[in-house]
Amino acid sequence: MIRFYLQKLVRDKVVKKCLDDEEVLHTEYRILDKQEFRRELLRKVHEEADEIPLDDNQRDESLKELADLQEVVDTLRQDFGFSIEQIQEEMARKKQDKGGFDKRHYIEYHDLADDSKWVEIFRAQPEKYREETADSKERSLATSPLTG
Repeated sequence: MIRFYLQKLVRDKVVKKCLDDEEVLHTEYRILDKQEFRRELLRKVHEEADEIPLDDNQRDESLKELADLQEVVDTLRQDFGFSIEQIQEEMARKKQDKGGFDKRHYIEYHDLADDSKWVEIFRAQPEKYREETADSKERSLATSPLTG
């Protein structure tokens, strides 16, 4: 017997298919509570997003994966109790305030004044924003094999 740990949220009919499959000797599963379900939906968003092919020549596969991603997002929306209209209204507000993604802008970094309000905001999220001071950059350049 060989055991594989999937440890992930699956679609509703997957467990029944596993239970009916003669080659699957046993399937251990459980029903998630509300917090676990939301956490696993968020993990599933990442999983599905990572599976979307970026090549134009894989449009059929991209469509399938985008549909999977939308299914997970819709389930998350429903679990929070938001309507499609509420989401669309919030999207419109954000687009009005901050714009969309049509121009494809990508910020590499910001150089900030030491007393900028943004320093505190970015430092509060070190897992999201890497900080580099002028001193640390000069040290890394000084020890770089390219400058030595």
